[in-house]
Amino acid sequence: MKSHKKTKAFTAALLAAVLTACSNIHVVNYKASVAEEVPISFSWWGNDGRITYTMAGVKLFQELNPDIKVKCKYGVWTGYSKRQNIYMLSHDEPDVMQINFDWIKKYSPDGEGFYDLYQLNDLIDLTNFSESDLNYGEVNGKLNAIPIALNAHSIFINKDIYSKYGLDIPKTWEDYFHAGDVMSKDNIYPISMGDKPLFFFIISYFEQTTGKKMCNDKGELTVTKDDIKYMLEFYKKLYDRKVLMPVQDSDFASFATGGSAATMRWISGSQSLFNGLFKEMPEIVVAPYPTVNGDMDTTENLGWYVKPATLYAISNKTEHPDAAAKLVNYLLNSSEMASLQKTEKGIPISQNAINTLKEKGELDNIDFTATEQMLNKGSKMTLIPSVLEKENVYQGFYNNAAYYIYGEYSIDQTADIIYDKFYKE
Repeated sequence: MKSHKKTKAFTAALLAAVLTACSNIHVVNYKASVAEEVPISFSWWGNDGRITYTMAGVKLFQELNPDIKVKCKYGVWTGYSKRQNIYMLSHDEPDVMQINFDWIKKYSPDGEGFYDLYQLNDLIDLTNFSESDLNYGEVNGKLNAIPIALNAHSIFINKDIYSKYGLDIPKTWEDYFHAGDVMSKDNIYPISMGDKPLFFFIISYFEQTTGKKMCNDKGELTVTKDDIKYMLEFYKKLYDRKVLMPVQDSDFASFATGGSAATMRWISGSQSLFNGLFKEMPEIVVAPYPTVNGDMDTTENLGWYVKPATLYAISNKTEHPDAAAKLVNYLLNSSEMASLQKTEKGIPISQNAINTLKEKGELDNIDFTATEQMLNKGSKMTLIPSVLEKENVYQGFYNNAAYYIYGEYSIDQTADIIYDKFYKE
């Protein structure tokens, strides 16, 4: 009996030890699964609406990929570029980044500044993009970034105002001057815009009418002082003939309240902007790019510029390229993200994203109309050299042109100042 009791006691002790061991194994396995969760970071900029839908998209991505944990870094545009510069210089950039087009040249002139996404094509479906689409983000044969959408300035016309004055939608430069003659008696301007669109509006006229280009093939400015004087003369004519609302008075509210009959802005997000501006939406249409003869097809160079709206890139220092690639593929190509983002960043390039929006009826808007015109006339447009978007260039022109516009300096003095801004800063 004693031997039997000992055996039972030993068996019970052994069972308890096994259960304890199993319990410990369970705890160890649980901790291991948590430790294996892959952390990546993701940065972007935008307004509250963009932040909200992007956060919702990230949450859904994590539900679909429970092994990946995404840390979000976001904010409004103001200050974002400076923070990105700090990230890049300190080699502490996020794993996945929304970037501006000119950042590729700034941070990766040799193609080594970002991860080569061609190396991740088993996780990022590049078949959704054409070769020309991918060329925007390629440097030395390496795919540094993938564009989300393409963007260009476009002119949006309040057709109700033009119709009120018996005017057709402008096709030529002269049409805008004629509209100024007609509308000015009621203190209405045919068009309003900010300093950057103004600069590109004037560039278009300059390139069309002179046959010259602002930059050479290397993206370097080539304009002379005489070229600047030519641009100043056109600007003053726009101002004197009441075509252009003074830039300092121009905001989207002036378009919404009927102070101007048109506005010029980037395509991306235009429909969302107008939906928020107008209590009762007028008939807003996309105007043709203005030309001398009113025919875009026979105009060799429209003088209009195009660029990727924004792009997604992966840090070349990421420790988790596969997880980062899965997130990029989701952001660009998934039906889920397309449904959340819609056209807020512009009409997406990804074919799967476009198909999703078509199925949902989300492409019947002014962004899509403007994008179609941009794509249809793309062969007559130019990729924006980054120098034209530098503040010392476009603001250097606008801020100092005022000396001539308001009669403080001669055109020669003003051209000298602007020339120095262009080339010496």
